[in-house]
Amino acid sequence: MSITLPLEMVRFIKNKVASGEYASESEVIRDGLRMLQTRDRVIEDWLRSQVGAACKEI
Repeated sequence: MSITLPLEMVRFIKNKVASGEYASESEVIRDGLRMLQTRDRVIEDWLRSQVGAACKEI
């Protein structure tokens, strides 16, 4: 897999590694993807429980 990122994002990733917060650039990317997955799950759960329930009441 090959990914092209804007320079601003590359700097952000490199700074995270340089600060010692992450051991590698791959770790930064993986953590970001895990957060995206979690966000998507939370939104989907909210849509089903809140929005779906409200639509059924109409």
